Amino acid sequence: MLHLPAFSQRTDTLWMVNGTRIIGELRSISVGIVQFKANGSAVLNIRRHNVKTLSAKVRDFKMETLGGEMYFGKVLPSATSGQIRMMGRDVALIDVYTLNYFRSGIFRQVQGSFSAGYSFTKNSGTGRLNTDAALRLSQRRYEIRPSLSNITSFNRGDSVSREREDVNVQVLYDLTPFFFPAVSIAYERNLQLGLIRRFSQSVGMGAKVLVSPWVHARVVTGIVFNQERYIDGRRSSNLKEIPVSLSVNAFRYTNPSYVSLSTTQTLFFGINEHGRTRLEGETRLAWEIISDFNVNVTVFNSYDSRPSVAANGTSDVSMVFGIGYTF
Repeated sequence: MLHLPAFSQRTDTLWMVNGTRIIGELRSISVGIVQFKANGSAVLNIRRHNVKTLSAKVRDFKMETLGGEMYFGKVLPSATSGQIRMMGRDVALIDVYTLNYFRSGIFRQVQGSFSAGYSFTKNSGTGRLNTDAALRLSQRRYEIRPSLSNITSFNRGDSVSREREDVNVQVLYDLTPFFFPAVSIAYERNLQLGLIRRFSQSVGMGAKVLVSPWVHARVVTGIVFNQERYIDGRRSSNLKEIPVSLSVNAFRYTNPSYVSLSTTQTLFFGINEHGRTRLEGETRLAWEIISDFNVNVTVFNSYDSRPSVAANGTSDVSMVFGIGYTF
């Protein structure tokens, strides 16, 4: 039997399986991590198998489970280790897909990551800087997900080349725990394929197709409108495509080193350019070296069956290494 102490009206409580009790503020549960801000300390990212139970009685939370159930309300402690109680039911922490609380100001519900790396080749005198960042801003029924990545080369003679850039803002709305409409706007640049810039606007519908304690996957499809400019000065008309996007996030954290593997691959089928197909993808493998910091390798892949400059080829693959921080 778990004996619970009296609670403060202004604090949340986290009990660890080793008997430690932490007073502070429960922020979220996502991809197996309980985010908890201890009083007088920084935000802690605690692996869920180390948590015995939780109590957060001041604010309302939204929780989605791996079984597709959705709960709203206070988080109460359970007498069973590894569980919490919401809406009169005990839920195992391993079955929690996401949990977030809500209060005034969307920037109070921000999670994200940042990574950067640099490489230099002495013989060619070329250095490459790669950076990427991703945020997740959550509200009761929707999420905003901005992301950006770029690869910039610094060449001999002080010339700078913006090789590859990608900026994307996606908005998701939960119709049900498994289905959601999605809209996005994006900017892309890929000199290897002869693309100076591509502006995209898309609208579609998505579904969570795999939800387990270690793997999350979702598929999104719809219609996208592109406006393109190429290195030879040509511009495209409004191009329409049908995208099919698959995102997979797998992670393992029971060992001393936290390892995660994520990939997003989007295949585009041309509508007014019949027969044209494109593929844009990003795959990342990360190892946590110390709490919240990781080393990672990211592979960017692109394919265009009808590139704007045929001499540049139809595909491009870039591999970059970096050091990342999650918050």
